[in-house]
Amino acid sequence: MGLFGNDSAPEIADLRMRVSQLEERVEQLAQLLDAPEPPRDTRMDEVLRLTQAGRQIEAIKALRELQPGLGLAEAKALVDAM
Repeated sequence: MGLFGNDSAPEIADLRMRVSQLEERVEQLAQLLDAPEPPRDTRMDEVLRLTQAGRQIEAIKALRELQPGLGLAEAKALVDAM
């Protein structure tokens, strides 16, 4: 069972493609409007660094601090996917 129920690889691939297309469209709109770059949340860099260092438990804790409503299983799934 995946993060959103019974996820399958093709469904996840489709969702990733759709998100990529949306990100592309948003970038195009931002360029047309000459919008400034959005501020980057550097706190996620720490979660990624911990994950890459093999410190999953600490990464899960850090992620849950950033997103207090996130459950343990969801946080673990997100860290595992990084």
